[in-house]
Amino acid sequence: MTERANGEASMEEPTSPSEDSGFAQCGRIESHPRASTDDPFRPRWMDIADPRERQCAHIVDMLGFCGHYMHVNGGGRSGRAPIICALLKHGDAMPQRELMNMFDLKAGSLSEVLTKIERDGFIERTLDPQDRRQRIVRLTEAGHEQAVLEQRGRERFRAEALTCLDADERAQLEDMLRRIKQHWKRIEPDMKGDCVCSRN
Repeated sequence: MTERANGEASMEEPTSPSEDSGFAQCGRIESHPRASTDDPFRPRWMDIADPRERQCAHIVDMLGFCGHYMHVNGGGRSGRAPIICALLKHGDAMPQRELMNMFDLKAGSLSEVLTKIERDGFIERTLDPQDRRQRIVRLTEAGHEQAVLEQRGRERFRAEALTCLDADERAQLEDMLRRIKQHWKRIEPDMKGDCVCSRN
């Protein structure tokens, strides 16, 4: 209840969480842990007692969200979108073996993905005239059009994704992510190389 200037009382409209309330607009992400643990979807990092460990866990959690977001909206690491965009960048056609190496997939796994894309009418596979043991994967007309749309979407996302940061902040973020990447490669030496999606 709030009082107006003339003394009349009125019900105050409910307000959405403020930026410093600890909650995002969705009400899910907290800057600081809260006492209630009744929420089954409560992220585990919120209940870490040590402030430094909790902060690190929160950062890793947010990096995980960003990675998942880009994975899902980019069609996965080796899904339809990355593959047809790769074909588009290589003149609409590539040997299947080169695609397998590019996406670090086993022959059977790639064949399964390509079969689905072929079923959708976006690619066709033919025998390589120079090596009958190999196949050439080629975009169809519909596949070329879809790949162009996918690539434009990626370029638009890259152009807009970091507009919430100014030039100095982007430079700082770039440097921090570079250092994190190098550090993670040291502590996890068996980790795979650069994600294919970063090269598309």
